[in-house]
Amino acid sequence: MGFEMGVVGSEDGPVVHSIEDELYRAALLTNMMRQHQESVVRLGGQRRQVIKNLRAKKVPYRMIADACGVTDQALFADLRKHKT
Repeated sequence: MGFEMGVVGSEDGPVVHSIEDELYRAALLTNMMRQHQESVVRLGGQRRQVIKNLRAKKVPYRMIADACGVTDQALFADLRKHKT
């Protein structure tokens, strides 16, 4: 059985799963999605705090955006959406 990020129970060939197996996989995937969503929220808050610290040191938004690999417009949008 091969595994990759975000794939639960990936098989190399056609396999017939019982309804119970499929229900379990659906529940497991839902739980994994919930954990990833919580991680994204937490990491976003940490990133916004670092950006706030950088701005306090007068680092330009453009430099921060370039370092993050995003546009400055995307950076502004995220900061506006999550004002602290």
